[in-house]
Amino acid sequence: MTEMPTSNGAGNHRGTVAPTPAPEARSGADETGPETIIAAVDLLAHYWSRPLSDEVGTWVEARELEAETDVRISSNLLREAIRVPGLEDVPVLLEEYERLFVGPGQVPCPPYESFWREDVPVDIRRTLMGPCTAELKEIYLELGLQVSSLSGELPDHIAIELEAMAYALSFDETEPMARRLFDKHLAQWLPRLCRAVAHEAEGDFYRDLAVLTLDWIAAIKGYFAVAPAG
Repeated sequence: MTEMPTSNGAGNHRGTVAPTPAPEARSGADETGPETIIAAVDLLAHYWSRPLSDEVGTWVEARELEAETDVRISSNLLREAIRVPGLEDVPVLLEEYERLFVGPGQVPCPPYESFWREDVPVDIRRTLMGPCTAELKEIYLELGLQVSSLSGELPDHIAIELEAMAYALSFDETEPMARRLFDKHLAQWLPRLCRAVAHEAEGDFYRDLAVLTLDWIAAIKGYFAVAPAG
């Protein structure tokens, strides 16, 4: 497939997945809507990515978008706004990311769907490369996406699933695939990951991100509940 990076809510490009060909994009005003949900999903894809300097730079650029999106979809008016780290925070943030999600040693919060799924045989629970990995590859293929070899990640990494969902939401004809990604995948495991991160995080950013994600996921679920199925 032709390599072509996907865009995020801040107007930059991530390149974790490579879409081709692109269907007709959505048009029209965003009232309750699709554009806000797309921005929310895309921002989450960024925040859950490895916090290298270039990535954190996009977070800084998207601070106003995050605040505006939060106002539109948050159901928790008492929740503290997430503090988006600056570039000076990258070393500490990377250390926390490695401890929570990568290792070495025991990893408290693997960011992979396969690890958190409970609707699988007991002997493959808490393992990687489960049945959902193959299912996700099929979904990505249907969307014309492929996981970039440069990402170094599995197809069921949280950031990759979220980015694929944001892409699918961006076009009328692929919104049913976004609904499938959410209902059959993200909604099945993301809350468990977020609760684990909220418990295990030592710094504010990932603890706050876990809470924000749970809040926004509830809004996304509500969006799909009222949006007509394709």
